[in-house]
Amino acid sequence: MKAVRFVPLRPKAWQKVIRLFFATAIALILVRNALPLIRQISFFGLYQVATPEKVVALTYDDGPAPPYTEAILEILDDYQAKATFYVVGQNIELYPDTVRQTIAAGHELSNHSYEHKYMAFRSWDYITNEVDKTDQLLRNLGVTGQIDFRPPWGRRFLLLPLYLHQQQKRLVIWDVDSFDWEIEASPVDIAARVIGAVQPGSIVLMHDGGGDRQRTVEATDLILSQLTEAGYRFVTVAELFELS
Repeated sequence: MKAVRFVPLRPKAWQKVIRLFFATAIALILVRNALPLIRQISFFGLYQVATPEKVVALTYDDGPAPPYTEAILEILDDYQAKATFYVVGQNIELYPDTVRQTIAAGHELSNHSYEHKYMAFRSWDYITNEVDKTDQLLRNLGVTGQIDFRPPWGRRFLLLPLYLHQQQKRLVIWDVDSFDWEIEASPVDIAARVIGAVQPGSIVLMHDGGGDRQRTVEATDLILSQLTEAGYRFVTVAELFELS
């Protein structure tokens, strides 16, 4: 009498789909729950400051870029507001006078890389060159004190945070994105997004370079006007972190 062989049934396709669905859902839940913890670790980037004071840091990326940077500087001056400009090294070389004007107006200049390319999964040499070269350009134009860093598009991986940590440089991200880069966004749309999301200690992301930024210029006026009425004052990122 032959022994009976039991052949295990292969999981059906729908069973595999269900397993994949639940595995993906669990992974998303874990990542979502971990994000608040990651945001509290300065090694991975600083998003905002916990403070009861009605203060906000407006930040502008991708400049300097005439005529938009100059227009924003004029509006900031009208409201006696300070801001932080994350500048690209190649643009510093093109428009050094705009950088000098920004410094003279009392705003903060920080590093946004030299080439403005993705910095995640880059070599150590590439990272150090992007950071150090732009730092030196800023120093040559008169920037003193600590120079913070913000990676293009906020993209970073272990090597970039590690290098910045070794250099005792702050890695600054944001908690409020204006989405001023969206083609469909009007100045009113941009301002509404910012005003609706701002809270005490927020860091707001906008852009003065990288394209036509006239909508950002107009939105800046709306943001300053309405948040001033709401009792906010506008400080640099460095001043904001002094409150923490």
